[in-house]
Amino acid sequence: MPLVRIKEKLVYFAHVPRCAGSAVENYLTARFGPLALLDRRYFLEAKAARWSKTSPQHIDAAALSRILPPTFLDASFAVIRHPVERMRSVFLRHRDIEKTIPPDTDFDAWCRKLPLRGFALDNHTRPMTDFIPAGCKLFRLEDGLAPLIAWLDGLAGDDSGPREIAMVNSHTQKLAALKRQGGKIPLVCGETVSLLVQKYEKDMMLGSYKSGLEDKSDPPLKVVPMTREAVKPTRTVVLHYHLFKNAGTSLDSMLKKHFAERWVTQEFKHQKGNNTASVEEWIRTAPDAVAFSSHTAVGPLPQVEGVTIVPVMLLRDPVKRIISAYKFERQQQVDNWGANLAKAEDITGYVRTRLDTKGDRQCRNFQTSRLAPFFPGDAPEIDRALQGLEMLHACGLIGLVSHFDQFVDTLIARVRQIDPGFQAEAVTANVSKKGTAPEDAALLEMLAEVNGDDEIILSKARALLSVT
Repeated sequence: MPLVRIKEKLVYFAHVPRCAGSAVENYLTARFGPLALLDRRYFLEAKAARWSKTSPQHIDAAALSRILPPTFLDASFAVIRHPVERMRSVFLRHRDIEKTIPPDTDFDAWCRKLPLRGFALDNHTRPMTDFIPAGCKLFRLEDGLAPLIAWLDGLAGDDSGPREIAMVNSHTQKLAALKRQGGKIPLVCGETVSLLVQKYEKDMMLGSYKSGLEDKSDPPLKVVPMTREAVKPTRTVVLHYHLFKNAGTSLDSMLKKHFAERWVTQEFKHQKGNNTASVEEWIRTAPDAVAFSSHTAVGPLPQVEGVTIVPVMLLRDPVKRIISAYKFERQQQVDNWGANLAKAEDITGYVRTRLDTKGDRQCRNFQTSRLAPFFPGDAPEIDRALQGLEMLHACGLIGLVSHFDQFVDTLIARVRQIDPGFQAEAVTANVSKKGTAPEDAALLEMLAEVNGDDEIILSKARALLSVT
């Protein structure tokens, strides 16, 4: 549980084993000074003298919550890694360096008996999700660590100190230091990949990772380089998930004003709630674009080789959003079902018709329905939507229409990591004419009832953003 003081802020680094933790700790020390609660000599102590079952840097989030009050920290972050590659790294470390795994052990057989909890191997095989406290900012090792340095710059308010996180503690480095020859590097068969993906299902979702087995027949896992010499993404783009009547047009106006023709927009068929492949192709075939916006992009977060994607989504009080949608569609000079319905009905008739229309989510937990597809599966929609929200907060940006100015400040800081010259001012675009809220108490009660999941989403978003 390394703690670092960055100016007046107390920041927690959730050290997930075999995810460049030592390299990050060295960087933090070099830039900000000594870390608290870090003990790399912990296992040199006699077992009877140790105060816990794991080294302090590998503490899990549940134990952390018992030690530190939830308001004690100003920020927290973690580096994560593809679970399959992480387990291969754990295996090599304990077979060749720590000698806690016999040298003739078969990797596939080891994976089948893998202990997930119980403090095995200093928590090295424990799921990443066990280490990460609520609201923790996540950085994927596969994307390089430059985004982490930029995030730390934001906390520090300057860009002084080292500009690179140097690789340390790698398998090759440790073998060379010990003057040892390591064993054979295991190729991971498709069966073992499937096993690990199942064991670490939540970790896969946490980082929006793919198994590598999609539409293929039992190949070995492709080795993903994890060092600073690895091929890094050549571009970073913003992907705006534009939700209807959630200030998305205002956001697009700011992006378009700065990026001009490098801001692009496109709409997609839903394709059973997952058009990610089409979105990936769109990003891939628009190499000069920096900002992408779509009302209809749904499904897991796109993965495009060589591209870091920063997803952005704005959220809003669900009842206010529906009232705004009704007013907007009444004013809209277009010939479509929603606009025609709004012109023909009062708000009660509009809402009841949309609720009675099969498959129409405009007035029923709309935001939940747009977050859940990030994590397809059989879990309840609200659970998947909450996972989607946490993923967006971890690797992109979420904002609240009610706190739009605050969102703009965060957007500026994030986009300047892509384009240092980015400037933006809060603007209002596509705003419906003001009017009084409906006084129909029964309608308001019904809207609150059928949008209960959206209220849960909004409450969680407020907690993640520390606003009321």
